[in-house]
Amino acid sequence: MGNLKNKTLLIVSQNYATFVKDQVECLAPFYKHIYVLAVTRPIAEISNYLPLHSLKPFRKKVKINLFGLPHNVTVFTTPLNYLPFKKWYKKVGDLHLKMVRKVIRQNKIKCDLIHCHFTYSSGYVGEQLKREHGVPLLITGHGFDVYDLPFRDSFWRDKIFGILKAAGRIITVSKKNLSCIREIGVNTPVDLIPNGYQEGIFYPLDKAGSRQTLQLSASEPIIVSVGNLIAIKGHRYLIEAMAELVKHQDDLRCYIIGSGGLRTQLEKQIVKSGLGKNVFLIGSLAHDKIGAWINAADLFVLPSLNEGNPTVLFESLACGCPFIGADVGGVAEIVTDEKLGYLFQPGNGKNMAEVIGTALTTKWDRSYIVNYSKRYSWDSIVKEILKSHGKVLAADLSDGGE
Repeated sequence: MGNLKNKTLLIVSQNYATFVKDQVECLAPFYKHIYVLAVTRPIAEISNYLPLHSLKPFRKKVKINLFGLPHNVTVFTTPLNYLPFKKWYKKVGDLHLKMVRKVIRQNKIKCDLIHCHFTYSSGYVGEQLKREHGVPLLITGHGFDVYDLPFRDSFWRDKIFGILKAAGRIITVSKKNLSCIREIGVNTPVDLIPNGYQEGIFYPLDKAGSRQTLQLSASEPIIVSVGNLIAIKGHRYLIEAMAELVKHQDDLRCYIIGSGGLRTQLEKQIVKSGLGKNVFLIGSLAHDKIGAWINAADLFVLPSLNEGNPTVLFESLACGCPFIGADVGGVAEIVTDEKLGYLFQPGNGKNMAEVIGTALTTKWDRSYIVNYSKRYSWDSIVKEILKSHGKVLAADLSDGGE
């Protein structure tokens, strides 16, 4: 990976929380300094006072977490305000670039490598900065920015193609994402590196103790799910599955952690299905509070309709909790045997109910799950990311960079 101790890394990202924060803080010991330019949405703060659920996931307290910030990591916010319409989203890249340029100019930031999380709009910003400053560029394509955005229309296909083509190297988190990158004609070198989990936050705890802490029943079977309340996360199908499951097990409880625009709709579905005593919308929680919920659960269920490689998958396994999820994205690349969990068909509440029902009667070896998860700790994953950084820098030198 070469000597990075005298190098400065610039991260351009949609947030500084969860997997971006965890990754950066594991990278910090290997760099002289890391600057992070993270997007905020000031308009979202009104949801602190009004029931505008679609804005809650974009509040600054959700997107920016400076707790435990390493001494050589500096985080600057790049506030963006735009309306949630398609024509506005197509302009976000230039708005994002304008704010990033301003922060770089005001703080006289210089760097040796740019690493952007998400192809758009962060990768677009990185593409322009590479051209303006001649700094090598690495882009991580995580999810919808790879498997969805470039296939919407010719505008997005050309846009994402150009961004990824400009990168010296690409990281992506699943084989499915890799196939999407190749499908649009991008031949830039790609490293397949999954997401990971933070060992200091996600680790096995006593189930009974976790339930007592959270004031949950000691005896009732419990399912936990984590994800923003948006359509792609598939919560409506989880509620459909619960309606089937409680016919045979009326003490089953499901706790859904997350916020988003579908909250009111999901609340109505819960009431209409007669699940008021079985399904609970907890709202968003601080990242370091989620581990207790996973440890309290008999099963972790992810009903997503599509994913890149969900971070909560690794967090579930790290806690020793069986993972029951839709067979989407890179999930099957991680849940490789039935000692770790079971998969179901996405968007199929009936199949989900059948699989969950089987999982509830399965005797799980939680120590096996924990031991398997260790290969996905951020400390392990970051070693691969550092290799990618080294390859980008080496390629830049061989092309005539200083």
